[in-house]
This record gives sequence, C-alpha cells and structure tokens, in this order.
Amino acid sequence: WILDAISEFPTSLRPKVSSLPSAGSTHTLCFAFCSECGQQPGFSKPIKIVGGTDASRGEVPWQVSLKEGSRHFCGAAVIGDRWLLSAAHSHVGTTSLNGTDGGAVKVNVTRVIPHPLFNPIMLDFDVAVLELATPLVFNKHIQPVCLPLAAQEFAAGQQCVISGWGNLQEGNACAIQNQKTCDFLYNFSLTDRMICAGFLEGKIDSCQGDSGGPLACEVTPGTFYLAGIVSWGIGCAQAMKPGVYSRITKLQDWILGTISDARHSATQPHKWRNTPPGEAMLLTARFAVFPQLQ
Repeated sequence: WILDAISEFPTSLRPKVSSLPSAGSTHTLCFAFCSECGQQPGFSKPIKIVGGTDASRGEVPWQVSLKEGSRHFCGAAVIGDRWLLSAAHSHVGTTSLNGTDGGAVKVNVTRVIPHPLFNPIMLDFDVAVLELATPLVFNKHIQPVCLPLAAQEFAAGQQCVISGWGNLQEGNACAIQNQKTCDFLYNFSLTDRMICAGFLEGKIDSCQGDSGGPLACEVTPGTFYLAGIVSWGIGCAQAMKPGVYSRITKLQDWILGTISDARHSATQPHKWRNTPPGEAMLLTARFAVFPQLQ
C-alpha cells in the first residue's frame, strides 16, 4: 500500500503508509471479551508483505484497502461496525481518499482522528481512528479483529499474521520479536508504543503501502487479536531489521477514549485536528490478491 509521498521520508526510516474505511450507527466494538471478533467464517484453510503468498477470500476479513482513484495507498483494520484503526502518518495531510471497485463495499468516512501526540519524526503514537458514516454489515468476508485488553502480553516468539497490498507482495505469518533486541537493532530508537515483528533473517515483512494495516495474533484457537498497526522499518524484509508496529495495548486507552468522545460529540464541534475526509473510501469485501514483484 504505497503512498507516493513516502519518498519524502528519510530512507533510514521509511514509514509504511495505510488507510481505512467506515462503519455504522450501532457502534459495535469488539474487545477481548467479545465472542464475535477475530473470526474467519469465510475461510477454511490455514493462514498462509514480503515473502508472502496470495491470501484467499475471507482469510483476513478485518483487512481494509484505501484507494486514491484506482490506486491503493494504505491499509487499515476493522475494529467495529463504525470504526477503523490505521497509522497516523498515513492520514496527516490527506485530502482525497476516493476509491471504486466493483467487488468492494464503498463507505464514507466522517472523521480521521490522529493521535494528538503523534510524532512524525520518531513515528511515536502512530495511530489514527477513523469514523465511518454508515455501519458495516458484517458477513463471512467482513469481520472486526479483536482489540486486546491493555494487560494483554504478546510474547517474543508468538506467531502472528501481517497482511496488506504493499509494494512487495502479500501477507504471511511472522513472529513477535524481543523488545530489547529490536531496540538494540534500531539504535535504541523504540518507545513503549512500538512492537517488533518479523524474522531476524529477514525475508518476511510489511513494506511501503502496508502502513496502517494489521498485525494480528491468534491468542486463542481461531480468534485473532490486533497486536499492532504497520508503522515503520528500515528497508523491507532486511536481515536484522524486523518491522516496527504501533503497539495497540499501549494505545488502547486513547483509542477507546477517542471513540467514546466521538460518539458523544457527533453533533458538537470537536476538539481534534481532523484530516478532511474524501467523498468515499473503499473497504474490500474480500482479502484481495497482493501485487507481485515485477
């Protein structure tokens, strides 16, 4: 999910850019105690992005693709019928998020709310909440991913799934990396709001255009929880340079507070610095085939 503006970032810290869609009036949210999230009702094979393989329809039903014209530029994750999560760096300054696709559901976005402490240099607090104008209708190909509780631990070595339509291929399994090791590899530039995943030998990673997309971990059999949002990294799938993701457990209080405030301020002037929404955003009803390397 590559954004043209990505070339403006220093090559040593190339953010992975993504975006998200909208949902409806029932304001459904799914957390760790919700039994109707993180499921794959339209998928019967094991989950099989750099180093990845094409995903099957329904394999990652919380994955969202945003397009500008016909061009995908970002990813996002469905967390409720009216709410999406993405990376703040994907949306700051965005003015047009239009997309069309015959096999997708178009949903209007009413607000994009980046974290007020988002640091575009360090990419700290790299998260944004997107509010949808109309609720999503969940089915076997459109499902929310579970939000973890703040106390949830995603231990080093835990197997997770990264997904997206990024610059280098598709989606695949990866492993949570030890925080201290990853911090050392990145010259001690990580914060508590960051989590690393991938493999130290490289080969599998998210990349440009994947930003804002989900890092989902199967905490209980058949149920996936959102551990992270694609944020940044050095290169793509380079050895000793795992991907860096926004750590959802450390941002959960802000996410929930923002959604709660948004619900109660629907008709009131809001205090957030909002990115102007486009006419429409595109939510894929299936996990699309990722572009192949040329």
